[in-house]
Amino acid sequence: MEFMKTAPIIPVDEFLSHTIRQQKTDCLQVTERLHPDFGFWRQRSIDLGHIRVFEHKADFRQQVNVQFTDHLLRDHVHHCMSVDGEMGTHVKHLKLSAHLNPKTFHQVYLPDQEYHLSMQRSLINVHVEVKRDYYTSLLCDSEKWSAEMKQKLLDSQVFYTGEFQLSQSMMCAIYSIFDSPLSGSMKKLLIEAKVHELIALQLNSAMRVVQGKTNPIATELFQSIRQYLDQTFLQDHSLKNIARHFGINEFSLKKGFKENFNTTVFEYLLNKRLEYGLELLQTGQYCVEEVGSKVGYKYPNHFSTAFKKHFGISPAQVR
Repeated sequence: MEFMKTAPIIPVDEFLSHTIRQQKTDCLQVTERLHPDFGFWRQRSIDLGHIRVFEHKADFRQQVNVQFTDHLLRDHVHHCMSVDGEMGTHVKHLKLSAHLNPKTFHQVYLPDQEYHLSMQRSLINVHVEVKRDYYTSLLCDSEKWSAEMKQKLLDSQVFYTGEFQLSQSMMCAIYSIFDSPLSGSMKKLLIEAKVHELIALQLNSAMRVVQGKTNPIATELFQSIRQYLDQTFLQDHSLKNIARHFGINEFSLKKGFKENFNTTVFEYLLNKRLEYGLELLQTGQYCVEEVGSKVGYKYPNHFSTAFKKHFGISPAQVR
């Protein structure tokens, strides 16, 4: 996936030339592009001065490698998150390829200017771009892992943390950044706070790996289990049936899933259903009761309670 050899390579300028809408709402800049061969690509962005945040939502007709030339790439540190779908980054001159599964992220610094993004047909990606001098000011000299990271950035060395799981706290921060019910100066204040929270949570994940407290990436077996749940989250599941499907016992399933993804099987399924519920509400085609039923809730008030606990906002407000 890092670099899809069978997929076409096109320069990003070709997408830019097919911009169909640009609009600024509050502090969000929205740009939509519709390429006649590849399909739809929407970008929402926020400029906070020393930090810029982007959300990319693509609905392509086929997989594609998009070629970028960014002369300011070496001046920024990047936190890349795949909220949905797979994607990869390939930097030929540095011989670096980085892959993102759904619900994962990585941190990277690239002292180069040319790279490819390998993009699946459908994806939602969030990208935080931080000026390098500001990023190093956030790092602590008294902690070994932080001091070493800071020195690499100051020396313009390649920095890549590996792939990590997006936690529920990170997902909530992402939702608050782009879909907060606030407006005006209060919205911008909240966004800046949530972006810093997101950076802190992800730096903490990197620190725990450096200190040997967690594994940098899930094992192949549990990646397969997670992908299976991603495809079947609306079905009725039991630990017994999932364990039998993958040829392991229930204890190993519970322990391994928690160690790899920092959540339980049923918490993961609940989050998937609530996130799907959010997507349905945002279409405006269904009432709250219908969405609750579609994602497995018999009583609408139970769905509303779980939704508000997860996203910090009621389903009625989203709709």
